[in-house]
Amino acid sequence: MLQTPECPLSIKSGTVKEAPRQEDFPKQPIRQTQEEQYWFPVLFAFHDVLMTGEDLEVRSRALNYLFDTLTKYGRDFPRDFWDTLWRQLLYPIFMVLKSKSEMSKALNHEELSVWLSTTMIQALRNMISLFTHFFDSLEYMLDRFLELLALCICQENDTLARIGSNCLQQLVLQNVTKFNPQHWEKIVTAFVDLFARTEASALFSAATTSTYRKSSNASVNGSATPRAQTVPHHVVPEPASADPANFMPEASEENASLSLDLESSSATPPPITVTPSDQESISEQQTQADEPELESFHHDTSPQHAPVVVTAARRRFFNQIITKCVLQLLMIETVSELFTNDNVYSSIPSHELLRLMALLKKSYQFAKRFNEDRDLRTRLFREGFMRQPPNLLKQESGSASVYVSILLRMYSDEGDERKASRGETEKALIPLCADILRSYIELDEETQQRNIVTWRPVVVDVLEGYVGFAPAEFEKHVETFAPLAVGLMGREMGPELQRSVQAIWGRVCEVKLGIKVPSELNGHQASVMSPTRNVFARRGSRASLSKQGL
Repeated sequence: MLQTPECPLSIKSGTVKEAPRQEDFPKQPIRQTQEEQYWFPVLFAFHDVLMTGEDLEVRSRALNYLFDTLTKYGRDFPRDFWDTLWRQLLYPIFMVLKSKSEMSKALNHEELSVWLSTTMIQALRNMISLFTHFFDSLEYMLDRFLELLALCICQENDTLARIGSNCLQQLVLQNVTKFNPQHWEKIVTAFVDLFARTEASALFSAATTSTYRKSSNASVNGSATPRAQTVPHHVVPEPASADPANFMPEASEENASLSLDLESSSATPPPITVTPSDQESISEQQTQADEPELESFHHDTSPQHAPVVVTAARRRFFNQIITKCVLQLLMIETVSELFTNDNVYSSIPSHELLRLMALLKKSYQFAKRFNEDRDLRTRLFREGFMRQPPNLLKQESGSASVYVSILLRMYSDEGDERKASRGETEKALIPLCADILRSYIELDEETQQRNIVTWRPVVVDVLEGYVGFAPAEFEKHVETFAPLAVGLMGREMGPELQRSVQAIWGRVCEVKLGIKVPSELNGHQASVMSPTRNVFARRGSRASLSKQGL
């Protein structure tokens, strides 16, 4: 096309786009730019093959040619034409995530599944590369790209959700040095939206939602249960929200079984897929649930508590809540992994970073509230929510760990901007650190050993961070941390926690009493925990996104 003399683009290099039309060129009913006249038909042809091609290799080539053409010739495209391309060619590739009705016309269930796991994932990665390549031209579309990534992340398909999360990280990492404060505001706002959409708020009403009780048992376990209660520690994939309006239940045919359908639910939903790694994790949790050191949640077999029949609709409702729990873990993990990159930490404005940390704090408090509500967790267990007592231990400990590690880094940062926000950082950091230590001290060593083992590394991180404070700041907070250190001494302490408590008292002697404790008597030299340490990798507890249809 570009080599054809009749095409104005062949002689337009470096000149104005809106040159007069050739006299013999047929007039259009609506005036079009030359990009619309010449480039759009070519790009649309690639798009059409990409969306309707039956052969995977054909679709893959059409996709590559589409993005190769955009990358090679798109530098001079005007903004209006980019808007047209987004609206008519690029975003429609992902419309199946919002409604599968159009795609199902061309593809059956199996073909759709293949298309989602191959062509569309490839397209999403190409979208991020395109944005990075033409950042100066496309940065005004940042909120659109973030919305697209959120659409992929909030799926009940674990592959799509994790790929969406990875692409979100790549978008930030590949452009981190180009972002200005306005860009960061949009990015953090996207995280605010994602954390809200994956908060499992329905956990606090799932045990009392009478709408779903279609069996003859009008009252579960013979008694009514109060609405808002708290969530548990070691079985649910981690917190998420259960408002179906915030989900994309039509991601694919296979995921339709998890969509919330209160009215028509007589059919048995398709089986839930659990990967081998998920099954191993589930089995471990089930085994632990039977061990004596864990909380005891035994089925009440008394006559007044007849077995609860879990209808297909209620199972889908439960699965959707679990999905959101898993996605919230994924968001915590995404934040953790992003801040292993020093450029991300140093580039994001302090006020936006604190806004992001508030999301982790809220996630921690949500999970803690749920985990402390034993009655609610017991009722969910009895009503068939899962085969073992649900809990949000990973969410509670994971969000707290990431929160503490990043804020400790901010608090010790001597950069001008971080120092300017140190007061706000201190207000966010100290109370939560104290809450973590206090909650750990209150754990029952006979029934909550698993919780103790999970929380111990976070407690060590808090103590090491406090020991690393400057003398004046250490002394300022000694009245908060010293009594908690005393409380920790009354518990079973492993070597690492013991050394951390020992280091606390060494600093107390130095700062408050003026006594220098020899290093050989003070255990190891505690230092502020590296904020790049990934809590999920450290504990080997990466969140699995497969539905645990238990």
